[in-house]
Amino acid sequence: MWQVVQQALDGTGPSQELEQKLRAVLATVEWTQDQHERRKASAPQDGGVATWAGQLNKLLRNDAETQVPTLGPKDQLDLYLEKLDKAVRQGLGSPRASRLGTCLWEVYRMYFHEVLLGRLSELTQSCGADLKSCQVLYTWGKTNLFEQPGRETLAKACRTSWEPVVGHLLDPLMFVTWMSQMQQMLVGLIQEELRKHLDRVLFYDLKKWAQCSHPTFLDVFQLLEEGMNAAHPMGLPISSQVQGMVLETFSDFLKSYQQKAVGFIQQNAVAGAFPELHVLANCCILRETWQELTQKRDPLVDLGPCVQGTIHDIEDHSRDHPLPRVRALCQSLLRDHFGQKNKGLVGALQFPWQGLEGCPTVHSTATYELSPRPLHLFVLLGEQRTMRRLHMVVFGEYVVALATHLKMLEPRRWEGLQHQVQTDTRALHNIFTKHRDLSLAHPKEPIMEIFQSTENKNKETVDDWLASFRDRFPGYVSTQDQPRSSVDLEEIKVYRRSCCRCC
Repeated sequence: MWQVVQQALDGTGPSQELEQKLRAVLATVEWTQDQHERRKASAPQDGGVATWAGQLNKLLRNDAETQVPTLGPKDQLDLYLEKLDKAVRQGLGSPRASRLGTCLWEVYRMYFHEVLLGRLSELTQSCGADLKSCQVLYTWGKTNLFEQPGRETLAKACRTSWEPVVGHLLDPLMFVTWMSQMQQMLVGLIQEELRKHLDRVLFYDLKKWAQCSHPTFLDVFQLLEEGMNAAHPMGLPISSQVQGMVLETFSDFLKSYQQKAVGFIQQNAVAGAFPELHVLANCCILRETWQELTQKRDPLVDLGPCVQGTIHDIEDHSRDHPLPRVRALCQSLLRDHFGQKNKGLVGALQFPWQGLEGCPTVHSTATYELSPRPLHLFVLLGEQRTMRRLHMVVFGEYVVALATHLKMLEPRRWEGLQHQVQTDTRALHNIFTKHRDLSLAHPKEPIMEIFQSTENKNKETVDDWLASFRDRFPGYVSTQDQPRSSVDLEEIKVYRRSCCRCC
């Protein structure tokens, strides 16, 4: 009896005699199953007859196992997938369907799908964490299982005719779960690769920030774009899933940077170094990166408020942190600056000078050349606000220190400071404008007006000049930043004279 089924599986074409024999086999199997169901409660059934249906199913299953090849230890993925293509065409081709008939064909087709699904699951495990192999496998599955033209589901197949409907070879419903698992695996592998590269960028930025020839965070946008582009050839829906994953990964990257930026500033805030400026420049790059990523994409989840809030928090901490340090340093170095003939401003303020000149210079890269808002211009807007505040602190402290020193001098000796102050103001302003035009007001002329007064020069003249400067440059000198009182000035004079006598 089983020779008839095997003949149908191995034969080359249908025949009337074979069809009649297959019908007889099926009728016998169905009769034995019906009798077994009726008698199993009252009397035992002959074991051999009772398992005829199981033997038939095993025969069909074994043939499907034979038709679908297994992956050999030396088989290359692309060549093995070609073998699967051939196996599907041979195993589910219309000649075999015509030989088996509708009933046996449906059973055989079900087993063939199960075997093929098992092979694909094994293949998924063998690919492991190899992103390229998983991409090849997913593309094959998407193309061969879900994109063949004219495909119908098994439930819609016509069953009224003796000839089975084989316009479609594979039922995509059998592989939906496997494809979903493949999508999750691919998204996870792309995310893992992206996180690894982002962690490397962050590590290099935190450790080598002072030696970088260009901001390392410019590479972040390129890495995120590469992550999205990796899924484009695979089409929907995985490309949309990867897009959402990339945006969420960027949001996680920002939270990680927010935590590490605090420690980075504390560890590197030594004399001559201003890591806060580096962090602020990075924030400008990160904000533009987010805008570029979302400009032409509609995120599945609105992460905008979270991302912008994180960047804003990092900026707030970094923007306020350097101002007290710069102010205190200027006050210390300017205390004995005026009148030192052998010590110019570069020497007196060498630490803030070096720190401010070390602020990262923004570079445009090929990645951003097509951007409607060039990145370096966007960064400049954020950097300009920070540099303006530092400009106000440095010049404000300079003016207060100069006013304090003028009140200690006799008016006839003021003129001796004119050249030094002129040189100082020019050099100070150049610190902020050496690498870029920040549109900062140049306070040189208002400062020099103290030496051009034709009226009687005295302490009141200094007070009037300082008030005028405060009005013309709001925020540079507060009402609390007044020169020392006359009592303090007298104590300083007495102390200096005593020091001279000791020498």
